[in-house]
Amino acid sequence: MVKGGVPGFTYREIDVLRRHSFEIALFTLTYREGPHMPPPDWPIFKPSARKALLVQIPRLLSCPGRYLSLLATALRTGTLREFALAMCFAGDMRKWGASHIHCHFADSKLYTGYYCAQWLGLPITVTVHAYEIHRNPNPAMLAIALARCEKIVVQSEFNRNLVARNFGVPADRIALIRAHGDISGPQAADSVRVLMVGEFREKKGHEILLSAVKKLERGDIVVWLVGEGPLDVRSMAREMGLQDRVVFMGMLGPGPLSALYDSCDMLVQPSRTASDGDMEGIPAVLMEAMSRAKPVISTRHAGIPELVEEILVDENDVDALADAIAKLADDPDLRARLGRRNAEIIKESFSDAAVLELGGLFS
Repeated sequence: MVKGGVPGFTYREIDVLRRHSFEIALFTLTYREGPHMPPPDWPIFKPSARKALLVQIPRLLSCPGRYLSLLATALRTGTLREFALAMCFAGDMRKWGASHIHCHFADSKLYTGYYCAQWLGLPITVTVHAYEIHRNPNPAMLAIALARCEKIVVQSEFNRNLVARNFGVPADRIALIRAHGDISGPQAADSVRVLMVGEFREKKGHEILLSAVKKLERGDIVVWLVGEGPLDVRSMAREMGLQDRVVFMGMLGPGPLSALYDSCDMLVQPSRTASDGDMEGIPAVLMEAMSRAKPVISTRHAGIPELVEEILVDENDVDALADAIAKLADDPDLRARLGRRNAEIIKESFSDAAVLELGGLFS
């Protein structure tokens, strides 16, 4: 795992293997939120500097010869951190029942895995990427760790040749296994793309939208969320089991946001009154989506009914919101009709003429 979540292709590999009955646990060197985060049912072991320090004396006493030999390697190659973490992870691996160690990336991940494999006597393999071949931060440790690996996985013939030539690895120890690049499932051409734009705050109603999508249990609905903020919407999606149906876009400028307006099938904005009394006015994103001839679903909240003729539901009404999303998802003609009418509404009352009214106050 790397900073900012699991890389997308690695996440997909783990998901495929787990769906085919492989038992996999993740051992991370760093742990930070990112686009692809492990769902709650994935066993994951995170680094702990305190625990790593506490286990050193027990490890030394349990097998002093092996411990001191590995420690000497760590001192010689500058991998003390990896060694210390490995002594910590080795106990977790033994308790979990690990029978094989696979490292994704032949840098500090492989070095830590090497020490775990040496301590536990387990087989180890590694997937090597271009960075580790061309700009590895620790060539001396890399040579030691690669020599221990039963198989070295590469994802191109080009890299296979480089590994064999640069590191002297016999051809029978190099496996060419292509990376997973198929993301067609959740976002296939026939998917219904639901867009929501707004800061991650209670009044925006992200929880209501996710709950409605969860209730529908439809594999053809994909949610695009644009925004960031104090509310942990990513955790909400994971806890509801929607991590494969929700795409977090982050903060976007006008150009990329316009592209999403054009690409989505509907905009859903389930605004509500927050627990501290915070409310919306008329969210600008509703106007923006309507101006691009998109149907919108929102709530009877604040000034929104002054803009949106249909479709409106009550605040916090998950069932009604789910029904509204399903209705639009199943009726392309209705989406087109509402979109055309919405564009007319913006031209009539929420466009240049409104600004010129403001200008009239200045004269």
